[in-house]
Amino acid sequence: MLDLVESPEPSKIRTADGTVTGYYEYGDPGGVPVIALHGTPACGAGYAWADAPARARGVRFLAPDRPGVGDSDRWPSGRGALVRDYAPYVVAFADALELSRFALIGYSGGGPYALAAAHARPDRIDALAIVAGAGQVGVWASLEEFETADRQLTWLAQHVPWIARLGLSLSVRASRTLPRAALRFVQIEMSAPDRAVLAEFPSARAALAIFTQSARRSARGVVDDYAALGRPWGFRVEDVAVPVHCWHASGDLVVPPRHTDELIRRVDGARLTTWPDEGHLAIVHHIGEVLDALIGAGR
Repeated sequence: MLDLVESPEPSKIRTADGTVTGYYEYGDPGGVPVIALHGTPACGAGYAWADAPARARGVRFLAPDRPGVGDSDRWPSGRGALVRDYAPYVVAFADALELSRFALIGYSGGGPYALAAAHARPDRIDALAIVAGAGQVGVWASLEEFETADRQLTWLAQHVPWIARLGLSLSVRASRTLPRAALRFVQIEMSAPDRAVLAEFPSARAALAIFTQSARRSARGVVDDYAALGRPWGFRVEDVAVPVHCWHASGDLVVPPRHTDELIRRVDGARLTTWPDEGHLAIVHHIGEVLDALIGAGR
């Protein structure tokens, strides 16, 4: 059974421009700072399982919610934002916490945003981990490669956003009201390894917190997130100069391993570790390995 808080509560911080960012903090409060960017549809509450491994390694594990997600203020440009536009948010968040330098993790849909931050501000980032990172749609990835729900929600977010918001709002409400039934539904398209990981959560409510707490205000931010991830990112990954280590499970049915293979080809010096016979949730078991690599790279 995973050692985690069932429904972690976020903190809030106001950055220099007056924007509020909701975030979750795990691990050692005085430790080496690592900022972790969540996937989609998700939020920083989904990293609760990283608390004990981070604490054991002396890592201050910080998981901010992207604009409009959880308690964070929405993008000024709404669903017209590009992935590159998130880079200043990461730096502003670090500034507000008085972090001069930090390591960065981008998981799943958080991968593109982590790469954007590394591209824009290599002077602030010691090392970058991309775990099961989503590919750049329209460049080396296509919507057809993603699993059904993500594919549909990305298309709706770009073309009929009100339907995407309605669908996500109803799903969040159902997940809060009937978590066991909602979790069984979520598992329909999951791989066997991912279902096994979910079985280790102490409750259905804990497993779904990553989703339910993403819409604490509304589903608008999650829809904006999908829309941004469904178009080219707005920067060249080939120009990323931060040390990059990628991890991807061979049995990932959510984000094809090919997406990471293509990223590795484009980023000079990037390394790849493959987790055989595991799924999209393999990071839950391997977060210690990822943190060890980041800490080592930053020294």
